[in-house]
Amino acid sequence: MSYTETESLELSQQLVLECDLLDQRFAALKKSLVKPENKQKVIKSYERLVKILRKEVDHIDKHGAALVPEIDFDDVRKNGGNLPDDFTKLVHERGCLILRNVVSEEQAVSWETSLKDYTQRHPGVGGHPHHKPAAWNVFWTKAQMEMRTHPRVLEAMRCVSRLWHVSDPTIPIDLDSQVIYPDRIRIRYPSNDPGQFPLDPHMDSGAIERWEDEENRKNYAAIFEGNWQDWDAWSADHRVNAQSDLYHAGTACSVWRSLQGWLSLSNTQTGEGTLRVLPSLKLSMAYIMLRPLFHTGEYNDSLPTFPGATPGQTQFFPTVEGHPDLDIKRAIVGIPPVRPGDYVFWHCDLVHGVDPTNPGLVDSSVSYNACNPLTPYNIESLLTTREAFQKGDVPIDFTRSHGTWEREYDHEDCGAKIENILTKAGLQAMGLERLDTEEENLTKGQKEVREMANTKLGL
Repeated sequence: MSYTETESLELSQQLVLECDLLDQRFAALKKSLVKPENKQKVIKSYERLVKILRKEVDHIDKHGAALVPEIDFDDVRKNGGNLPDDFTKLVHERGCLILRNVVSEEQAVSWETSLKDYTQRHPGVGGHPHHKPAAWNVFWTKAQMEMRTHPRVLEAMRCVSRLWHVSDPTIPIDLDSQVIYPDRIRIRYPSNDPGQFPLDPHMDSGAIERWEDEENRKNYAAIFEGNWQDWDAWSADHRVNAQSDLYHAGTACSVWRSLQGWLSLSNTQTGEGTLRVLPSLKLSMAYIMLRPLFHTGEYNDSLPTFPGATPGQTQFFPTVEGHPDLDIKRAIVGIPPVRPGDYVFWHCDLVHGVDPTNPGLVDSSVSYNACNPLTPYNIESLLTTREAFQKGDVPIDFTRSHGTWEREYDHEDCGAKIENILTKAGLQAMGLERLDTEEENLTKGQKEVREMANTKLGL
């Protein structure tokens, strides 16, 4: 149905809704979110949430980029490879972080130069937008392979992966092992054209799936029980088997990225064509998950409305109209300046976007490289990744959007080669070397998922 709809209510009221009316089955879904005995508790919790959220938005608007936690990676290494407890608490609250100096500036600049040279030699690989790409369809360059398998990069990914936890040691997940997800690069040249790289505030990993998929919905159980303040965004218990692509859209991410991330390859100031985040994970997510129940202003579980979530889309888009208390225009802030070699991460449930333009004097360059722990779901993704690597072909998630652009396997300098993998851990993350199932202090779940990976990968 069209964007602005009029729905007849039981009391003969007429209500104008600033979002799509979905199929009637979604009304049944909405009614199932909250148990009858929890309804009043949820209503009171939402009222409390909105008041706190409004103050939080004022706080974000006042402090901006300063709210994004940052730490030098060498300080983390001196701490045994672990984030300090006080810093971890801050990241858990904000949902994002910057690890400074993960690789040297010289190394990162060298990779950027190599990537630019590659796209200049092979402009036919194309990207988005088509007429002058900012996001390039390259996945297997020598520089990208070196980045993904660099010892300090993998060490950084292992470090932030430990921000997560499971309550049951038998759950098949290994936060200490990574699965490489080959993604693209972004080179945003200076431009005042808002169409250069349009990406409104959003969340990845599904749209309606956070509500519709039963296992996914369990991740937010505390919120629907009226206890949003107790919601643990960093529990992986029900992330392992959650579905984020119920409609097989063909453009969804086939791996669970516990933290999305990119490695900076350039000196980029705040607002110069870079990342923007909503640095309040618990409050923003609690509001987003409860908002469908209060979309009419009061508790209403009878309408098939889920503002921002469209079945078949792979992203969730909060809006000013659908999420007024989120105040998205003030709550989204640019991250602090980054230098070549800095590594930026953000939680898979964190609302984020990018600057509409790059008003700076230099390119804003990054290589996307998310944190993907070893899980049964991610093993299936790794199988297709390894196959694409061995062929030098487009990874499965990008085949639909790649179209008729050139394939990297046609290039003599295609980087999909074993010699470009720098470490043993890199080989393991690519599914090319067996994982150690006899390592000391493994949980039952870690051992099980490593054995599963070795078996499925034929190692």
